[in-house]
Amino acid sequence: MRTARRFALALAFVVGTAAVAGAQPAEPAHAVEVPADPAAAPAAAHDGHGGGHGHHDPSKHYNFFSLSYRNKDQAGGKMGDGLVGDVPASEHNPEEPMSAPFVLMLLNFGVLLVLLAKFGGPAARKMAETRSDEIKNALDEAAKLRKQAAAKLDEYNAKLSQSEAEMEAMLKGMRADAEADKARILAAADAQAAAVKRDAELRIAAEIQRARAELSREVALAAATAAEKLVREKINATDQASLVDGFIRDVEAAALGRGKGAS
Repeated sequence: MRTARRFALALAFVVGTAAVAGAQPAEPAHAVEVPADPAAAPAAAHDGHGGGHGHHDPSKHYNFFSLSYRNKDQAGGKMGDGLVGDVPASEHNPEEPMSAPFVLMLLNFGVLLVLLAKFGGPAARKMAETRSDEIKNALDEAAKLRKQAAAKLDEYNAKLSQSEAEMEAMLKGMRADAEADKARILAAADAQAAAVKRDAELRIAAEIQRARAELSREVALAAATAAEKLVREKINATDQASLVDGFIRDVEAAALGRGKGAS
């Protein structure tokens, strides 16, 4: 803060010095004297007109080294005498104050450079270093953010690849499960169809067996009925008595055989 204040004071001093060096006295310029001879007036006017329309060199009366420039015009004459050198002042060739010497301006500029180098240099260097540090920190932060973004992108790509692999594996598993379920359902359907077919065959075989048995009973019954009818028609009372006696004997023999087997 103190360095900046001292730099501002030095800059104000240099600017003030330059202003004083370039300042000129505000003395009014005297009017051009009218010559006593009227015939000389046109000549003077002609000379002034010719001088005004002549080739004007701005560096002709430039002050490079003269330090005694106060109260003098641009030609080095007394300011306010109505002359610019040996030529009377006119509208096209007005009388102007002599400028401050160029060497003094160079001196002021050199002092300004020295003050800038002494007081402004460290501040500018510090400002540049601060700015450089800020830029470096910003670049480091940008590089860090870029690395983080790249890492996050790689992570997302890895997760995406992993998700795609998991999805593919899931689809394969679902396809395998579907194929297994299909095979199981087809096998169950085949087994059920075979069981239904086997049960139907068993039922059909049982019905056939029952029908055969029923038919056999009916045939046997019909045969017995026919035989009984035939026997009744062919045998007499004596034959019937003999058959009854034989049946009784057979029954008794069978009963005796069962009794012996039990003892």
